[in-house]
Amino acid sequence: MAQLLSTKNLLLSTRPLTVGVASQPEAISAFLALSAEERLATCDLMELRLDLLQVDADELQEVIPLLGVPVLLTARHPDEGGQGPHNAADRRALLEPLVDLAALIDIELRSAADMRDIMARARSRSVGVIGSFHDFSATPGEDVLTGAMDFAQTAGFDAVKFATYLNGPEDLMRLMGLVAGKRRLPMSAMGMGPLGRVSRLTLAKLGSLLNYGYLGESNAPGQWPSRQLKDLINDL
Repeated sequence: MAQLLSTKNLLLSTRPLTVGVASQPEAISAFLALSAEERLATCDLMELRLDLLQVDADELQEVIPLLGVPVLLTARHPDEGGQGPHNAADRRALLEPLVDLAALIDIELRSAADMRDIMARARSRSVGVIGSFHDFSATPGEDVLTGAMDFAQTAGFDAVKFATYLNGPEDLMRLMGLVAGKRRLPMSAMGMGPLGRVSRLTLAKLGSLLNYGYLGESNAPGQWPSRQLKDLINDL
């Protein structure tokens, strides 16, 4: 199955892209009910949260080619906000049947060693691999953030994503400095909490590549609805 948009085009985009996160089956159904024009106005690509959806792979294999936008697959580790299994083999089993239909997959930096087989399979099919870092209580110091970026590059990820909780303006400033600084990989960054919505617009303007909004119901504090986020980013 040919991908709808190449990974290279996605990760080298010169404009910020909006990711519509689908974490409930109803969100996918509602998206499919939209016209092709409305879908493209809602998001540039869709993230399927396989740990939350609980939809059989056979059904998703039929649905993905109908979406009309590229797909990002995620089976999130429970320690980073997921509701799937702790066991890496079980999370790989969620991803493997769908990798050929994806443009990107998301693997936590902490899971790089355990998920190396699925990462290699993705690369062999020209599917990009995002290395993600989440902290739902704080924004770590600059040394931790830059260390995570260094690890992402060393481990062979194609892009890196940071999602951290913002306890104050200084945390947002730290993410702003990270995104605006010298980048060794395509980068996405976003805040969660009361400053989350402000951060997602600010960081998109500064160059955050993938900017996450929700389809259906939100699954993280500080998210915008995907259609609204895309409209706002386009107006920046």
